[in-house]
Amino acid sequence: MGHVPDFCRNQTLIVNETSYERLSECWTEKRLADFLRICLPLTILPISLLSNCLSFLALRSRHMRGTSTAFFMLVLSVLDPLVLITKNLVYFPTFINPNAISCKILYFLIYVLGYTNVWILVIMTADKFLAVWFPLKVSYFCTITRAKYVCLLLLLLTSIISFHHFWTIDSLTHPQNVEQRYCSYDMIHYGFIQHIWRYIDFIIWCFLPFILILSLSVLIIYKLRTNSQQNIQQRRSRNNKSDEGLIIENETRLSKQKLTNQGIQMRSNQKTNVIRSRHRHITLMLLAISAVFLLLTLPNSIYFVLEITYNFNHPPTDNNYSHWLRYRRLTILTVIMFQLSDLQHATNFFLYLLTSDKFRRSILGIFQSMIRILPVFLTRGCDRMNRDSNLALDQNRYGISCHSSVSDIIRNSHYKSNQRQDRFKLSYQYHSIPSRSATTITD
Repeated sequence: MGHVPDFCRNQTLIVNETSYERLSECWTEKRLADFLRICLPLTILPISLLSNCLSFLALRSRHMRGTSTAFFMLVLSVLDPLVLITKNLVYFPTFINPNAISCKILYFLIYVLGYTNVWILVIMTADKFLAVWFPLKVSYFCTITRAKYVCLLLLLLTSIISFHHFWTIDSLTHPQNVEQRYCSYDMIHYGFIQHIWRYIDFIIWCFLPFILILSLSVLIIYKLRTNSQQNIQQRRSRNNKSDEGLIIENETRLSKQKLTNQGIQMRSNQKTNVIRSRHRHITLMLLAISAVFLLLTLPNSIYFVLEITYNFNHPPTDNNYSHWLRYRRLTILTVIMFQLSDLQHATNFFLYLLTSDKFRRSILGIFQSMIRILPVFLTRGCDRMNRDSNLALDQNRYGISCHSSVSDIIRNSHYKSNQRQDRFKLSYQYHSIPSRSATTITD
């Protein structure tokens, strides 16, 4: 569990050591934090890549596309793995060259992609809020063209907010290894905006999206409940009115009108049920995404506020056992909080599967097409291998290679013509002396 320093294996050095800063490197809390820091990102990233690729293919299908919500979901399926890839390049800096330009670009992309991803969730919830509260204006507001413009505007705004990383981030020398460099904030340029930026980052990434998604989700649930109650009341009043009309009219007109009304009512009920089921599935899916976002970012938001207020995530300056023990335990909590916020980038696919029947059908269609296409690729591969093997046999038989010259080909053609003449003589001997010719040919 984690890397154990060499001096931890020597009991004499441990007994003589008086610095808790160095002794704490041998504690289980330190090794557990290192283990989680390595294993959790390497577990979340492959799941996110695979699930978001399937989400992208499903959302590009004919059954899913066509609405602004589907377009936002498609954008999320691209942004989620990109956010995790850029963060993992910071978690594991061996995959990049930590020079000044790459560090600035990397941190700029981390914040731009992270902000855009979070605010697309907010826009999706607002899109559904407009569809539920103002259903007559959905065709005007909630269009794919407007969704594209909103995404471009959001990307521009997040780029402006994150642009300061091009002069606040730099490649610094590692304090424990002079030959090693790492990406971090340059305090010469970052010091005067450090405290302001931490609050701005918290408001943009955690607090404001959290409040908006929670408020819009509550309003959506409230409107859906009131709509269902109104539908029940309208159905009861419609039944009462139809009963009063049936009593007044005569029996013949009653029977004809009843049949006609029943047919019209059945068709209208089918249409309303289809529309209502679509809205219900989309609403349930968005509410599930919002709920998971709130659950995974709420602990991180609380921890972020406490860390800004009390600054307990920095190593202690004194040689106190309880302070260093608290610091090592809080390091474990920090790693878990960060990975919880990263986990939301791998959960959307599973939420779509649980809440949307249309999405499940699209995923099943993808797997069925893959199962149908796989034997075709296998047979084509086998045919290609057979053609290559037959071509190699023919080349060995006729002595022609890819690097053969013209003289070699002419020489081989003369040789083959002589072989054909000899074969003609042998066949002639075969007809004249069957027993000996067969032995001659075989030899």
